[in-house]
Amino acid sequence: MFVLFVKTEELERPKTLCERHRDSIQTSSDGFPPPGSYAAQCDENGLYYPKQCDISLGQCWCVDNRGQERAGTRTGPGSPRVECRRGEKRPKTHCEHHRDSVLSSRPDGLPLVGAYVPRCDENGLYVPKQCHFTTGYCWCVDSSGQERAGTRIGPGSPRLKGYLDIFTLN
Repeated sequence: MFVLFVKTEELERPKTLCERHRDSIQTSSDGFPPPGSYAAQCDENGLYYPKQCDISLGQCWCVDNRGQERAGTRTGPGSPRVECRRGEKRPKTHCEHHRDSVLSSRPDGLPLVGAYVPRCDENGLYVPKQCHFTTGYCWCVDSSGQERAGTRIGPGSPRLKGYLDIFTLN
C-alpha cells in the first residue's frame, strides 16, 4: 500500500471568462489599466461582481453572470449609486443541470435510490471534492465535473487532514 500526499492548493482550475477578460487588459507599471480601458472585476471564484465600475470614467453598471451589461443600469459621475444583486436569475450551469437531472430521474420526480448526486457551490460550479454517499467513495473533479485521475478514495480510506488530501493507492 502506498500513501500519496497532494496539496489541494496545487490543483489549479482553468481561468473563468471574467478572469480572462480582466487579464486581457494590459496594465501599466503602476498595476492599473490605461485610462479609458476597462478591466473586469472578478470575485474569489472568478465570477463577475454584479456591479462593475470604470473609475477613469466615473461610471458603474450591473452585469449578468457572463459580464454582459444589464440595460438601463449605467450611472455616471454624480448620479445615485446603482444597486446590483447577484440573486437575479441566471441560466443554470452544467453542474446544476447534472444535479437536477439526477434528482428528478424517476417518473414521480424523485431521485433513484443510491444514485450519485453531484454537489454544486452557490455559484453553480462543481465542488472540487465529490462523494457518492451510498458507496462511500470520494474523488476530486475539474471545473467541468470530470474526475481527476488518481484521486478516488474508498470507504475507510483516510480523509482530509488539514490542507492535505490523503489518497490511498493499491
